[in-house]
Amino acid sequence: MAIIQLKRFGTVLISRPAGLEAFNAIRPTLDPAVPIEIDFDGVLTVTPSWFDEFLTQLAEYTNGKVELLPTTNASVLATLPVLGIAREDAVAEIVRRALARM
Repeated sequence: MAIIQLKRFGTVLISRPAGLEAFNAIRPTLDPAVPIEIDFDGVLTVTPSWFDEFLTQLAEYTNGKVELLPTTNASVLATLPVLGIAREDAVAEIVRRALARM
């Protein structure tokens, strides 16, 4: 299992283009066969647009083998339901699993 610490992309994660840029930066280091865990520790703010773009690309690349580590970050906790409700795909499933554990 590989862990992606989102703080490596900054503490304020706010735009769809920046989410895609973050994914493109980390993709060469990932093995699509290895499950991924996403760690929100150290992130102050993440918007639905940034996380939607990042998580969509990651879920497609890994065939949905992504888990979100539990967090108490209010920004993350506000963002996740938006993605879980707005979508009906692997991203929504990843978000729903995470929300059930938090």
